[in-house]
Amino acid sequence: MKTVCRKPASIPKGRWAAYAVAGAATALGGSNCAEAAIHYSGLLDVRFPPSKDRSKTLQLGDPDRALLLFHDYRNQYGTGEAKLVLYTFGCQLSVRGFSIGSSDGYVSKLSFGQNISSGLFGIYCNADNGFLAVGDQIGYWTDPGIGYIGFRINKGGSFQYGWMRVRMTGRPQNGFALLDYAYGDAGERVRAGQRSSNEGVPPDEGSLGWLALGAAGLLAWRKSRSRSARLEDA
Repeated sequence: MKTVCRKPASIPKGRWAAYAVAGAATALGGSNCAEAAIHYSGLLDVRFPPSKDRSKTLQLGDPDRALLLFHDYRNQYGTGEAKLVLYTFGCQLSVRGFSIGSSDGYVSKLSFGQNISSGLFGIYCNADNGFLAVGDQIGYWTDPGIGYIGFRINKGGSFQYGWMRVRMTGRPQNGFALLDYAYGDAGERVRAGQRSSNEGVPPDEGSLGWLALGAAGLLAWRKSRSRSARLEDA
């Protein structure tokens, strides 16, 4: 029995070009919309020296939502304290970490890329403060280096997540620098260090993804289809 091979339908070059242009425009338009969902501070590099008291308030897109970072270089124990205080009205503001007693808590030290929404938000706006590091032993931030603070805003059951990037000088005085921060709109998933919604998302490897990349992507897609056809015929 003779096998009938059908020739694939031919698409004019002009139509391929139109598809590529339309795909690229759609991709760029979607990217611009998505980037507005996460709000990035830009590089700040606000320094809290080991031998000096200093504080810095961060507004979170609303005058009623604020985070206060401060450094007390001579506490009652003679060692340095790095602290985070929460201020909020009309919503609940909390931080990844663990509360102890009625006021004190210890802020978790997150790594780049960690999902902010997963984990315990144990330090709330009705607490006095959360410690990053105290002296030689207490807290997750006593070693030098960079870490991320994760926070959450809850207003009427609608959650917003964000992060702060902090670089510590180390024990015992625990000076630090606030490098930058970002927060997302309600319902937006945010990872530590993420500055826009589409950051780190790889392009679609399917045909629409190649078309969205324009003429170069279109050529690569057609070559991949040609190789697949040769393998099937072999």
